[in-house]
Amino acid sequence: MSKFSAALVAALLLAPAAYAADQKMAAPDIKKNLEAAASDPAKVKAYCSMSKKMDEIGDDEKKAEAAGDEIDGYFKTLGDDFENAWDAGQDAADGSPEATAMDESVAALDAKCK
Repeated sequence: MSKFSAALVAALLLAPAAYAADQKMAAPDIKKNLEAAASDPAKVKAYCSMSKKMDEIGDDEKKAEAAGDEIDGYFKTLGDDFENAWDAGQDAADGSPEATAMDESVAALDAKCK
């Protein structure tokens, strides 16, 4: 395979992911993807552990850097759909339907944490 062909194949394989990353997630999708974790005990456990760790970190950048791998592990357990919805909710403007969906979904998940 020529270098040009290899580059073309790589570009075509990566294009859908780049396109998807540019798409905004709508509020119903944020809600659906975050709340899906509530029905899986392993994901609830991961979410609760992640939430607790994030509370411990607060705004401390050094703690955040130190806990990066741990947080990434929780997101891996929670899955790509959850992480994409989380990111979309975090990036949403305050008061927007997407931010509201995020807040409601997180509240529902928080209620499952002991």
